[in-house]
Amino acid sequence: MGYKIGFLKYLVKTPHTFIGLMAMYVFGGAVVTLLNIILKLFSGNYVEAFLEHFLYSAVSPTSILKVLFLVTTGTIVAGLKCIGQYEQPSWFLIQDLCR
Repeated sequence: MGYKIGFLKYLVKTPHTFIGLMAMYVFGGAVVTLLNIILKLFSGNYVEAFLEHFLYSAVSPTSILKVLFLVTTGTIVAGLKCIGQYEQPSWFLIQDLCR
């Protein structure tokens, strides 16, 4: 099985189990929170970065769309990390999918 097919299987099958869904939700939330904090830190708003960390990590989602976004983000980042670790680096997959 190639890395493209394995990545697509990972994207489809991981969120279909309860454990996989919860794990990808938590991981996606951590990734999105980290990206938001980094953006706030580079803009020089240290207090906003601190508050945003607690708002994004402690407040539950307000819509189904946000839950799906966090699960999708977590699954994609985890899938790219797995590909980069075991086969080719993940940027090869991104280049192939964008062609």
